[in-house]
Amino acid sequence: MTQIPTRIAADQWALHFAKLAMNEMTWFDFLTVIDRGESLEIIARVVNIETTESALVSTTVMHEIASLTATYPGAGWYEREAQEMFGVTFSGLADGRPLLHGSYPQESPMRKSVTL
Repeated sequence: MTQIPTRIAADQWALHFAKLAMNEMTWFDFLTVIDRGESLEIIARVVNIETTESALVSTTVMHEIASLTATYPGAGWYEREAQEMFGVTFSGLADGRPLLHGSYPQESPMRKSVTL
C-alpha cells in the first residue's frame, strides 16, 4: 500500500479532501485528534480501494475546522467523536449529537488540561 502523507493549512482541509475524492480516494478510513497543548492536530486518512493507495492528511487547529461530511458522509461519526472528546467544532456537521454522553461534558475529557 502506498501512503502519501501531507500536512496542509486548516483553511484548505475540506477543499483538499474534495480533491482527493475526485482522484478516486473514495474510502474514508479514519480521523483522529492529538492534543498538542495550545493546539490540536487533526489527522485523517482516505483510500483508493482499487489501487490501495492512501492519503494521510494532517493539520493544526485551535478549535474549529470544516466538516468533511459533504464529501465523505462516513466522516461524521469520527467528527462527532472528536467534537465530544477534544472540543473540536466541525462547521457544517449536520448531526452533532454526542456519541457517548447524553450531553456534552463541561470540559472535553481527552484534553491534556482536564484532570480526570
